[in-house]
Amino acid sequence: MPKLNRTQIQDEARAILAANPGGLRWAEVLKAIGAAHPETPANSIRGATHVLFQGADDVVKIARGTYQLARFAEADAAEAVAQEEAVAAAPITVDTDASGTASVSEQAFYASFAEWLEENDEVTVAGALGGSVLGGKWGTPDVIGVLKPRAQDIFKFEPQIVTAEIKASPSQPVVAFGQAVAYRLFSHKSYIVVPRTTTSDDMNRLTSLCSIHGVGLVVFSLDTDQPDYGVVVLPAVANPDMFYVNTMLDRLKASEPRLLNRLF
Repeated sequence: MPKLNRTQIQDEARAILAANPGGLRWAEVLKAIGAAHPETPANSIRGATHVLFQGADDVVKIARGTYQLARFAEADAAEAVAQEEAVAAAPITVDTDASGTASVSEQAFYASFAEWLEENDEVTVAGALGGSVLGGKWGTPDVIGVLKPRAQDIFKFEPQIVTAEIKASPSQPVVAFGQAVAYRLFSHKSYIVVPRTTTSDDMNRLTSLCSIHGVGLVVFSLDTDQPDYGVVVLPAVANPDMFYVNTMLDRLKASEPRLLNRLF
């Protein structure tokens, strides 16, 4: 068989990615093309796929050295958006002294927790995100903030990204923990914020897990007027992966440019 030209190599790469909707590492794509077309030089395959992965609109980088067809990435993001927005908007029934019961949603606490972070000097500026506006497999923090040095600070430090995952339902502590840990890929500090009505067993587990993994744990009352946030575990400062930091900021720029400008 004659060796493949650049266009044919790139078509082969697209076909391989189409057969692997979850994405594939570059090395695996090279191996697959080389095995199917041994007459084509390895350097030609590498060069053609490099051009494809760096410049094509229909292929996206989803992790270090891992690529996915854009249509699959968009489908994953759309599913994540639907799931996250449904949870965030779902009403939670709480007992009240005045009327007996009332309904609140997770979204109702985003802005007040952003303010709490600012008031407690955890960040210089913060804003609500929620839903899944950033897309991607790691989800979107409900609140994101940045701690930046002030003009009067003698020691100037690098900005620190702070993220938070808020759950109004007392039955979702494990989900919150998984998301908060994932956010450490692109943030220096990550918080879980759960209701005080979370069961004692779940709170004990969360406290231990957060202490071990350096995630902050905050409890609050399901009262939008007086959420009364309180720290249970302080977060440890992590060193985020700059690849994921820049990926997150690119997505934030595309979806919430005003918030990006406020933060940075």
